[in-house]
Amino acid sequence: MTLQLVDSTGAILASPTLSQTEARNLKVTLKNAAGAVQAFKRVVVTLDSPLAVLTPQSGTQLTDAAGVAVFAIAPASVTSSGAVTATAKASIDGAEVSKTLDLQITAGNVALSGLSVNPTSAQLGQSVNVSVNASVNGQPAASNSVTVAITSTCGTVSPASAQVDSSGKASAVIQTTVSGSCSVAATTAGVASPATASYTVTTAPVTGIQFVQVSPAVIYQQDSVGANSSIVKFKVIDSNGNPVSGQTVNAVLINPTGGVHFCDAAASAGSAVSAAPSGEVSFSICSGTQPETVQVRATLAGATGIFTDSNILTVQTGLPTQRFFDIAADRWNFYAGGLFTSQYSGDSVNITVRLADRQGNPVPNGTPVVFVTEGGQINKSNISSCIVSDGNGGCSVPLIGQEYRPLGSMNVDGSPLGDPRPGRVTVLAMADGEESFVDKNNNNRYDPGELFEDLGVPFMDKNEDGVLTLTYKNRVRNTDEGEVSYPIAVEAKGSAACPDNSNVWLSQVGTCNASWNGSGTKPDGSRYTPTKVRRSIVVVFSGGEIGQPGQYHASIPLASQTAVLDSSKSSIIVRLADLNGNPLAADATISVSVRPETSECTAKLLGSVIGNSTEPTVHEAILEKCKGGEIIEFTVVTTAGTLSKTSMFTVTVP
Repeated sequence: MTLQLVDSTGAILASPTLSQTEARNLKVTLKNAAGAVQAFKRVVVTLDSPLAVLTPQSGTQLTDAAGVAVFAIAPASVTSSGAVTATAKASIDGAEVSKTLDLQITAGNVALSGLSVNPTSAQLGQSVNVSVNASVNGQPAASNSVTVAITSTCGTVSPASAQVDSSGKASAVIQTTVSGSCSVAATTAGVASPATASYTVTTAPVTGIQFVQVSPAVIYQQDSVGANSSIVKFKVIDSNGNPVSGQTVNAVLINPTGGVHFCDAAASAGSAVSAAPSGEVSFSICSGTQPETVQVRATLAGATGIFTDSNILTVQTGLPTQRFFDIAADRWNFYAGGLFTSQYSGDSVNITVRLADRQGNPVPNGTPVVFVTEGGQINKSNISSCIVSDGNGGCSVPLIGQEYRPLGSMNVDGSPLGDPRPGRVTVLAMADGEESFVDKNNNNRYDPGELFEDLGVPFMDKNEDGVLTLTYKNRVRNTDEGEVSYPIAVEAKGSAACPDNSNVWLSQVGTCNASWNGSGTKPDGSRYTPTKVRRSIVVVFSGGEIGQPGQYHASIPLASQTAVLDSSKSSIIVRLADLNGNPLAADATISVSVRPETSECTAKLLGSVIGNSTEPTVHEAILEKCKGGEIIEFTVVTTAGTLSKTSMFTVTVP
């Protein structure tokens, strides 16, 4: 084996020194003991220092037909300096041979020159090209041999570290972010002083104002529960779309009609300076005394042609109105039981209210609704109220089936009074709101002289007769009972007669004030007083079994008892009720069968559950091939928790 340092032509070099600018190779030649060249033999070359690098990096090659393997070797970098030993190994005819060669590396003399910027003047946001020449020992640096770091005072440089190309030049792009007199510097390892150049960045012209957002997009009149102010935000931009700070922006409201105004300005216009670095300006808008829609127009000071409008900001009344007060239950009848029926405690139904203002807009989140009940328990997190929070003007409370279970009603002398049936629970919901009115002049506010529905003092109509009955008696037990009213603001209460529909709105007779109550400002500048808007619902505490004819107490109306309403060989129609004369539970299942089972007669029931109702339910069985005398069984299964109760009502086919 021979190991030699040669130049790019293959000439053997007398000095074992690696060049920073010229190619150098390690030449390995293999022969056997007889002097014959060893073709296609594996040769491995290793270096004892990272100061130099080989090509191929693996340091492994096969000899050619002449028994020669050539490895390129170069300093690892232009700053490399020191000695390195190259060791070559191979196997010839089973014998291991090796050679070593000591090499010297001297650091190169690196210089940067010709730093240039193009263009030398640019607008803010535009890019600038920069390049610099790198030389080693007075010759252009080889490709990728020198890494140049480039920095600028007026922007970001990409790439921040650039390697030289095949001509010895490093290039980068500056994205300008600052205006003014700017400089760029280039440096690399081994260079004491960086190369520098200068350029100028001019400010881009302001060309527009952008609407950013309005938050929230819906606010509510003064004194309403919801938000009464909104932030409208704009952005000043230049010709490149970049934000511009320090610019004065004037704002005005477009078509304000209901007292909406800038919160922080007594005048009809606002003014603000765009902030750094966002270029944004914000204006606070406060609601007035009327519902309306409004926009904000923002204009660049001194440039009337540069402006934009915000999205529409809506001002709603916020207060619920009587006509838009809704109450519902997910089940109108559930297994809880009452006076004459089996009882079950712990099941519950959800009572849901949905409130809207006079325009049908949902009331704001945070609107409280209070509930009271004739029986059972209303309990939502240990309170008997709910707060509107679903964004749709609604909230719910659970009504739990338990004592007290209402015992029905009668006059003191024992005569009928209202609905006498036990187990019927009235739930009343109330909220601060306004009386419904007819907006004759379409200005979306109440004006004196317009028609309205007067509301008096609300009450709980336990016996379902539409009037407040202060005292009466419970059925059967003959104990004292009575209905109660609930207070409203003194200004909303009077001694005038209430409208004919006051029983629908549950107004105590003779407590209306003949004046409109709600939100807004009176002609004399004083504020109107809200009243209590209200709705009630009857939920039935159903028994678990079908009441059988002949078992009913005399106080239960005949029209509310279980009975056969119609019968023939083709159809049986029945009314099913519990022993209180109320419907069975809504989710109780119902089925029909024929006895004896060997009969050709068949029965098909329309529907498989009792369903929602506050009155006994009617069910029809369609019969086929019945001859008369067959027994039709209506079977109801009532479940609550782990409890299941089965009851039947039988009818003979005529």
